[in-house]
Amino acid sequence: MKVYIVTDLEGVAGISQWDPRHQGDTHYGATLREQFGRLLTEEVNAAARGFFAGGATEVIVNDGHGAGSTMNPELFDPRIQVFHGLERPNYCTGLDETCDALASVGTHAKARTTAGNLHHTMGKSIRDYSLNGISVGETGYQAFLAGYYGVPYIFCAGDEWAVREMQELCPGCVGAAVKVGTSRLSALTAAPERAREIIEEGARLSMERIGVVKPLTLESPVVFREVHEDPIFDPENQDKQPPGRRIIDCRTMEVEAPDIKAMMDLKYGFKPDWMPIWRKEG
Repeated sequence: MKVYIVTDLEGVAGISQWDPRHQGDTHYGATLREQFGRLLTEEVNAAARGFFAGGATEVIVNDGHGAGSTMNPELFDPRIQVFHGLERPNYCTGLDETCDALASVGTHAKARTTAGNLHHTMGKSIRDYSLNGISVGETGYQAFLAGYYGVPYIFCAGDEWAVREMQELCPGCVGAAVKVGTSRLSALTAAPERAREIIEEGARLSMERIGVVKPLTLESPVVFREVHEDPIFDPENQDKQPPGRRIIDCRTMEVEAPDIKAMMDLKYGFKPDWMPIWRKEG
């Protein structure tokens, strides 16, 4: 049984402010980011322990925050493998039909979730993402990609508001709330040790939801819509857009494709026929 974990940072217990990596090369920023990475890594390790205890035989982790180098490799549970770094060949590398479940750790609520701690969708400039008219945050976006492969989303660890968001989108998935956002820049958080206990137990229980929680599906064609807070698109440049991409107005862009994987390949410029070496040689 293979579980694929997508990580983020803003939903981790003990974190209530933005990643300091953009604040310049200061001792304070470096120290804080090291702490953030350690807190995230230990929550991922807790989830891995729970999944293995629940019957998983393989746990693949996507270091999904920012530049993809937030987790601390020296602290990894030796049983996990981690995708990290920039310039990856496709979205959620390694998430495919060989996986049995998708989970998330460090999950934050989507943009415009009033009390969600550090709420946003991809970036602070985004107002909303939607797929065929369904508003999604980053984790919902990933859950629909998993559904394309027939993989259910079974577990959400993070802010209470993110847990509620994902349980509404994926009925039956297990939630492990390790903090409750009280505003965008504040939260009531569990102690890290307690947060890891909550995550480990929730991950273990979520393995029982495989086969119960249904993978998310989208009818073809898939229409992705991205709405920004500020005007950034020029509708007069529509004739310069590639097929499938439309500028709706100065704040809104759409991408249309036969399915979500094709949409993501088009949106991000990935090669549709890319295949990992372990699949070619397996």
